[in-house]
Amino acid sequence: MPQPTLMETTTLSHLNSRTPLPALMLLSILSANNSALSQDYPQNPAFAASGTAQSAALAIVPPAPAEWTDLADLALAADVVLTGTIRRADRLSSRRAPDVPQGQVRALVEIDLTAALKAPGLLPARAAWLWQGHPAARNALPFSKSQPVLLFARKLEGGGDPEVQALALVSPHGQQPWSAGAEMAVRDILKASLAQGAAALMVTGVNDAVHNRGTIAGASESQFFLATDAGKPLALIVRRAPATTAQILAATSDLVDQAAPIAPRTLLWRALACGMPAKLPERLAADAGLLADYALAIASIGPCGRNLAPPR
Repeated sequence: MPQPTLMETTTLSHLNSRTPLPALMLLSILSANNSALSQDYPQNPAFAASGTAQSAALAIVPPAPAEWTDLADLALAADVVLTGTIRRADRLSSRRAPDVPQGQVRALVEIDLTAALKAPGLLPARAAWLWQGHPAARNALPFSKSQPVLLFARKLEGGGDPEVQALALVSPHGQQPWSAGAEMAVRDILKASLAQGAAALMVTGVNDAVHNRGTIAGASESQFFLATDAGKPLALIVRRAPATTAQILAATSDLVDQAAPIAPRTLLWRALACGMPAKLPERLAADAGLLADYALAIASIGPCGRNLAPPR
């Protein structure tokens, strides 16, 4: 008779010496790569003072729902983006997860894959990872069997079972509830990220700026030359004309004349909304025209809308 697998015989709360070797190997490889479980969690001073290991010194507040920017952060950081349905979600006992902070739980989650939105190669039909966070009512996991999920992770080697791909979440928020809208947004983000330099685009500051008054009263143009993570040219233009609404434009090349309006919920918008400093450098803020136009641009672009700490 074939040897039954772990998922057919026991939950991880009851792992023992009779547990099949592939299942133990899977848990071992996941546990050895669980740094994302503790990443970005605020430190608990009580644990820190006692000298306990870092992963035990962490606690989080239940996160707010993921917004578009959060999905972009996760999708761009992940090597693997999947949709799937939870096959099993087994909470680990304190013996198997002794470093879990008080008030949190850790679980081995396994899914049946529905679609791979991004992957470095072929994947088996199932995947598993470790999840950690706050429990729901009565100390239960906040998700259950058959629930669809959207996953942002990186691929791990090994695991002991060729039919189950071992993964590590890119952040504590790498497991998200699935919705048609979220999946569509992530697909669009991943498609847009294929354009040269798009994925790495993020504003880091303002290098320089000029303000020119037009020959007609009320006409002017400010050009802000922005610094970016990847060194890609990016300019923000504020163009005013009498009796019309000011235009807020962006140029992603050295040709400012090719500047175009900034569409919301795009990677360009994210780079501006999440990266532009709230204020101009002092040497530029002395110009009243630049100061007014920069404030107008910030207000027009709007807030970043990030609810979750981005992956590191």
